[in-house]
Amino acid sequence: MQQHYAMMRDQAPQSASDFCDPQTNTLRRAWFFKPQAIGKVPIFAVFVLLSFFFAPLPPTQADAATDFPEVMIILDGSGSMWGTAGEKSKIKAAQEVLHQLIPFLPPEVKIGLTVYGHRRKGSCDDIEIMLPAGSDNRSLLLKFVDGINPKGKTPIADSIKTVVSTLKNNENETTIILVSDGEETCSPDPCGVVRELKTTGIRFILQVVGFDVNQKQKEELACLATAGGGRYFDAADAAGLLAALKTVEQEVVAKVEFEKAKTTVKKKKSGLGKLRVTFPSGSEKSLAHIRIIRKQDGKTIKNVDNPSAESIHPLLSGAYDIVLGYANSNNQKPSEIEPLPISIAAEETTDLKLGSLMFNVAEAFDRLPASSVTLRRDDGRVVLETPENGNNYYFFTSKPLPPGCYSFTYFYKTLKAPVIAATGIVINPDAESVLTLDSGIKIKKHDQNMTGFDLISLISGRPVLQVQRRWDNDYPLWESFALPPGNYALHVYLKGMEEPLPAVDEIIVHKGELLEIDTGL
Repeated sequence: MQQHYAMMRDQAPQSASDFCDPQTNTLRRAWFFKPQAIGKVPIFAVFVLLSFFFAPLPPTQADAATDFPEVMIILDGSGSMWGTAGEKSKIKAAQEVLHQLIPFLPPEVKIGLTVYGHRRKGSCDDIEIMLPAGSDNRSLLLKFVDGINPKGKTPIADSIKTVVSTLKNNENETTIILVSDGEETCSPDPCGVVRELKTTGIRFILQVVGFDVNQKQKEELACLATAGGGRYFDAADAAGLLAALKTVEQEVVAKVEFEKAKTTVKKKKSGLGKLRVTFPSGSEKSLAHIRIIRKQDGKTIKNVDNPSAESIHPLLSGAYDIVLGYANSNNQKPSEIEPLPISIAAEETTDLKLGSLMFNVAEAFDRLPASSVTLRRDDGRVVLETPENGNNYYFFTSKPLPPGCYSFTYFYKTLKAPVIAATGIVINPDAESVLTLDSGIKIKKHDQNMTGFDLISLISGRPVLQVQRRWDNDYPLWESFALPPGNYALHVYLKGMEEPLPAVDEIIVHKGELLEIDTGL
């Protein structure tokens, strides 16, 4: 099932706005713990960082900017960038996309710009670091971007080598994002150059976006990404470039959450401290319990049933895991999420700040054909699964959650894979977020013996919904299925036919619309 989800996740967004980004409620800061002194000024801070797209919390003086990678954009300024991609020139498209991204990055993010081929024709030395990776001058960066006048060749390998050479003394990991519309025109073995650079021990990752490239160019650029420890992304036009760069954001946040989330203690004390757990009022009924587990021996030292929106727990100083348990229907055992690590220090209060997810569900989807619904991180990892247990009451009950970016999926035993109903759900600390399910499809009932159907995304060519009837009745063929807005095609399966029948070539689902599809059968 996880593999099915990963395949569907890659193609689920129907437009660039479906990604979790600064223009669509971007998660700028994730849940964190901020100790406060009891009766005196604080002497240490504990941060658990689960940030989005290079977005760190404000560092302490001792920790200043040591936990997150810096960023360097290498932008193609060769003459071919005057070519068109979609309705505008590639250089114009790149300039517009960067204007949509750069201003919305939080001020803590340090980002630089390198350009090649923008000053002289026919020169393999035309490489310029306009701003170093540690720069925070966004307006100057965009001014440089707007001033690029494509002219020359494509010295990709030397550009990467030039950038990496400036990172020798950099303790942070630098994410290099190469945007190019063609293959190397100066170095005979650009992949070899990148492989050699990775053996130097200098900390960098190379992400590559191929902008309107052919198959040969794509293979070379993909080789660079693989050699640089990153990924390759295709972009055919401005919208594709925007989507690709936002996907890079997702890669970075996954790495931050996995590798950088940690608790840092500046000074250790003996004695008691306190844990304060807070979340927006109104979502208490979904939270069945809070378990506090001592890391040292894995023992549950406190279990809080039906916790209120604010609770305080005295604890000995040390490391703990906090486990949230969520209520299920018909008195079934609560569903627990992965432990949230914290540290408690003497005479100080550590805050665990949760957000809250509220549901706005159209009446047509109240009885969603599902045996379970799931909230996942954007990398596909399951955070919380809520089973039906004969009653779907808790499917759409407000839930306290750790801040982060989520997707919402549902599953029934006759579906071939989970259905992604929504992505880019942003949960912020001590704040309410709303998930609206108001778009989807329903097949109009007909007399043919239909055994199932597939709904295919016209963007990716992959199925987003694969439904089969039960063995004993035709459920859930005629039910309403929640889906993101987008363009789809419908293939149906009829009894006695070995191949699916393309019933409808193009279906457009709009936001706020339940589309009833007449197959004509």
